[in-house]
Amino acid sequence: MAFLVAGFATGIVGGLFGVGGGEIFIPVLTYLVGFTQHAAQGTSLAVLLPPIGLLAAAGLSFKGSP
Repeated sequence: MAFLVAGFATGIVGGLFGVGGGEIFIPVLTYLVGFTQHAAQGTSLAVLLPPIGLLAAAGLSFKGSP
């Protein structure tokens, strides 16, 4: 539940102030959830994989590589 609240709050605050989600998500994971900095950065990168990496791979497979 903490991850859901952290992600929701990160999206709202990031959208309001126009900053990247990592600037908010990594400190939230570090200070509120108790992750180490390395674990928080790795989790932040892993969260980006499905919406960016997998959709990009699917798009390239349908369109073909440049």
